[in-house]
Amino acid sequence: MAMFEKRSPANPLAARQPPPPQRAPQPMAPAAAPPQFLRDTEVRTSIGADAVITGKLSFNTPTRVEGKLKGELRCTQLLIISPSAVIEGWVKADELRVEGIVRGEVAQTRKVEICAKGQLIGKISTQLLVIHDGAFFEGECATFETTASEEDSEGPTR
Repeated sequence: MAMFEKRSPANPLAARQPPPPQRAPQPMAPAAAPPQFLRDTEVRTSIGADAVITGKLSFNTPTRVEGKLKGELRCTQLLIISPSAVIEGWVKADELRVEGIVRGEVAQTRKVEICAKGQLIGKISTQLLVIHDGAFFEGECATFETTASEEDSEGPTR
């Protein structure tokens, strides 16, 4: 049964073994970008639940607030007030989603959405107001049309 034994060094085929495989380094593929509809509303800034802030804050990216804020809050995109958040003061955003508590004035916001268990107490100036079942709203609401002069105005209307 020499047929199944290892090759002997005298065998001419024994020297013709294939070279060991060599691994060429593979370039890492970049991560796929999220779809455009997610990039526009993806939260990039977050204020933690343990944060307590007094003053003025301004954001140019979608933002989530989970802590407490007393003062002025501006966001040029989506602003989410999470269930643990309490905001007291003046708020202006392109789109505001209230899941926590907002007390004060919401000014010149394109869309205000008060989610279930969310509370908004005060004045609202918006183009679109959405109040879900279980939400709480107490105060005044005024609608407006967007004009170039309104987009350029700055500061609270007190």
